[in-house]
Formats: sequence, C-alpha cells, structure tokens
Amino acid sequence: MSDEATQNSGNPAFSKNPSPGASPPTVAELEGILRNNRVPLSRIDEVWPNLYIGDMTVAHDRFRLWKLGITHVLNAAHKQIASSGCQDFYGCSMDYYGIAASDVPHFDIAAYFYSASEYIHRALDIMGELETILESSRAQLNHVDEVWPNLYIGDLLIAHDRKQLRKMGITHVLNAAHSKWGSKGDQIFYGKKINYCGIAADDSPDFDLSMYFYTAAEQIHQTLNTPDAKLLVHCILGMSRSASLVLAYLMIYHNRSLLSAVDRLILYRPISPNRGFLEQLRNLDIELNDKKKQQLAQDHT
Repeated sequence: MSDEATQNSGNPAFSKNPSPGASPPTVAELEGILRNNRVPLSRIDEVWPNLYIGDMTVAHDRFRLWKLGITHVLNAAHKQIASSGCQDFYGCSMDYYGIAASDVPHFDIAAYFYSASEYIHRALDIMGELETILESSRAQLNHVDEVWPNLYIGDLLIAHDRKQLRKMGITHVLNAAHSKWGSKGDQIFYGKKINYCGIAADDSPDFDLSMYFYTAAEQIHQTLNTPDAKLLVHCILGMSRSASLVLAYLMIYHNRSLLSAVDRLILYRPISPNRGFLEQLRNLDIELNDKKKQQLAQDHT
C-alpha cells in the first residue's frame, strides 16, 4: 500500500499537506469529511504499510491475526464491554498494549496520543526493534549451541573439530562461509561420515544472502527430517551468516515471523546478523506475510 493511496483518500476539499500557518479544519468540517467517506467498512483494513485498524471480532480471532502476520496489538477499548484483550490472551507471539478508553465525548483520549503514537512508531520500526532485541540477549556465546531440536549454530573452531562433531553426533554441516577466511570446510575435509554443503557468503551488508534463503531452508528442513540426523550451521563466529540462514528456515518452514524467530534463537545463542541481512530477512518476512494474506483471501472466497 503506498503513501499516495493513503493521502489521496478522503474529501478533496481540504489539502492533505497544508501550508505552514494554515488553520486546521474545524470539528464540523472534520465530521463532514468523515460522513462523505465512501470506503466500505470491513472487519480489518490496512490503512498504512503494516498498520491495520480493525474491530473486536478480528481482534479476538487469534488464528486470523497470526495468518495476517500481526505481531503487535494496541487495544483502545481495554477492559471495556466484551473485550478479552490482554497479554495473556495473545501469549508470547504478539505484544499487547491496552488503553482503557471510553467512547464518550467527554473522555480525554488526548492523554494517550503521544504514548500510543510512540507504541505504533516502535512497532512499525522493525529494524530498530530487532536490533534492540538482539542486544538484549543474555545467552552465553559458546563455540556451538543447539537452537532447535538437532539443529546447531556454531563457529569455525567447532566446525574444524571433527572429533568433537562425531561425539555430538553431527551428520550434516552447512557452512555459510565456504572458502572464506580460515575456513577449511569441504566434503573431502569431512569425509564420508558427514554430509557437507557450502555457501560462499560474505559477512557484508551489501552481500545478497537472500538468494540462499530458500535453498538453505530446504537443506535444513530435509536434513532435520532425516532419521538420526543432526545439523551444524556455521560461519566464522556463528553470529551473522549462519544465524541469518537459520532465521530464514524458521520463517519459511515453521511460519515464524522474523521477530518470533529472533526471540527463539536468542534464548539459546546471542546472534548478530549485519543490518543488510536484517533488511533481507525483513523483506522475506513481508513476502511470507503477503502469501499468508493471499491464502487468507482465497480461504474466504
């Protein structure tokens, strides 16, 4: 949805970008604009990129919200008639903020303008929120960590320790730093007992890691569905390239939003994808959400 589409809607009698010093419309003029609105009322509408306005029915439909990729809920009718919304209702997959506002003329909703605006701004500022979450991880950085059943993220030292890998039962290695600084990994290095796959990715914001998201995710998915298989995904430090590929796997095959996937990984390992990789993962998140929306639309036809 474009900014232009949002700004060009409504009553054309008023400028959407008034000149400095221009008087704001009166309440009566605003009411006239609202009465002339011809947009059909739906349960939920996207009114700004990734920003939705909806009613209580859709707010209580957690499955539909999940399919839409909703990660945050601001309820302006918290604790009001029939509203079930609270953090416990939405669980750990959605962040909740409630405002107990009454829909009466004398209620001072202006008291919440700045706090609500800040909440909306922070929710839509996905990159800033991601970086804050990544910095908040209290997990200890080890040479290797199990971040999902039979799925490990590690650094170059553990990747080169074939004896330790055999003790751990590792059967597959996905090296996101193939042929890069100090990396010895290839099929000859690991021999016949460990299956090897290499991706020659640079840990640079300009490197297009997204071209490997689906192929790497498929490789991880197939490996983890192989009986008794254990997979090590590594790069040099096990924090950027390898972590980004595992995040993509969780998003593609486990329907996790980017925020949810990050929340999962940082429970077990501190990770730090570079900003370029975060942008690419964000684009993947948008792409997957769009597919969910299309599927939801088809389900309702």
